[in-house]
Amino acid sequence: MSTPEFEHARARFVAGNAAFEAGHFEEAEACFLASLQALPGRPSALVNLAATRIRLGRPDEALPALEQALAAQPADAQAWNHRGVALAALARHAEALHAFEQALACGANDAGVHHRRGLALVALERPDDAQLAWKTALARDEAFVAVWIDLGSLHRDRGQPEQALACLERAIALGADDPMLRFQVAALRDAQRAPEAPPRQYVEQLFDGYADQFDTHLVQGLGYRTPQLLADGLAQTGIPHFGAALDLGCGTGLCAAPLQRWVGQLDGVDLSAAMLDKARALGRYGRLVHGDVVEHLQATERRYELVIAADVFVYLGALEPVFAGVQRVLEPGGVFAFSVEAWDEESGNRIMPAPGAPTYTPTAAPEGTAAGSPVAGYVLRTTLRYAHAETYVRALAQTHGLQVCATQRHALRQDHGATITGLCVWLRREPAQPAPHTAE
Repeated sequence: MSTPEFEHARARFVAGNAAFEAGHFEEAEACFLASLQALPGRPSALVNLAATRIRLGRPDEALPALEQALAAQPADAQAWNHRGVALAALARHAEALHAFEQALACGANDAGVHHRRGLALVALERPDDAQLAWKTALARDEAFVAVWIDLGSLHRDRGQPEQALACLERAIALGADDPMLRFQVAALRDAQRAPEAPPRQYVEQLFDGYADQFDTHLVQGLGYRTPQLLADGLAQTGIPHFGAALDLGCGTGLCAAPLQRWVGQLDGVDLSAAMLDKARALGRYGRLVHGDVVEHLQATERRYELVIAADVFVYLGALEPVFAGVQRVLEPGGVFAFSVEAWDEESGNRIMPAPGAPTYTPTAAPEGTAAGSPVAGYVLRTTLRYAHAETYVRALAQTHGLQVCATQRHALRQDHGATITGLCVWLRREPAQPAPHTAE
């Protein structure tokens, strides 16, 4: 028999569902809480309350409601699925995988659960199992665009460019039109024009999410040593000390320690706010700016004796705007030191110059290129990082009034078991000429 409490709980539950569907999640949460106050422990209200808190970005608060719901109904597939979503958002991937598998065991068989299970498997470094999960998802929904994109990205990460390209182009055919998707496709197509830079949001999100484990992974896991190489090479410039330096793409501040004996004041700029928080905690930077490096070079009123960029230009193809900005902020006699991934002997994955863009003729043509023929100065690799030719760098230096002090090839880091060869470059701007002496 219906009671006033039951009717009130049902009314609040229905109102909560309506608010949820309308995207009014705070209102939905209030409604589900009111429903549970009138009728405590109702599993459906608990599950919907948890789903709402996940949408509000509070997955930790969703878990208690789900645990209570599952205690009452252990075979509730929807509750298990929401539990997996909450745990994945908290980076508790092994527990998330278990939850998704429980959801499937309890009868959930929609493509979304298989997709999320695959994401958990990728996070747990089980790519073969992830591929199987995503193929199962596509068997249930062949038009599931997100699965095609994730499967394509996984193939790319695993060095399977043909399969990756097929998946990503399928996503585009189904209506996907994300700038990052087209950027990946450009990196996979041979002899195609590629963007001069990746989507800004991609770089920002990549490093915001990478900030906490960046130093450990890069230095200990990948053998990264570019900041030290660039700092050591400053001895070749003939300048014993720099009053003020600007660290382009400073990240967590890995350049700060190697530069400590070389510079008086060190400023930094980076697109990732999370990375800047790590750099700020070091206490070694005078000023840190959140922004795009090119825009900062074009706008800042400060001038520097040293501008340094360690492993930054792998996320920029065309370097003309950078060189123009450096020319603007670099004091006469100042030094521009940076690294790039080296490209000079690959014949694949070339970038076609844009109409009217300058071309650069290497002294020794890349393999597969006729001697003396113009080629683009950079390529976008399937890793989604750019590599640059030394001839391109030298041409830009000459155009912008910078002399080459030294260039050195080094193994910059490891990447999927392969050694990445980099080019470290030290350029110097012409010192100011003394005013001519005028006899009285």
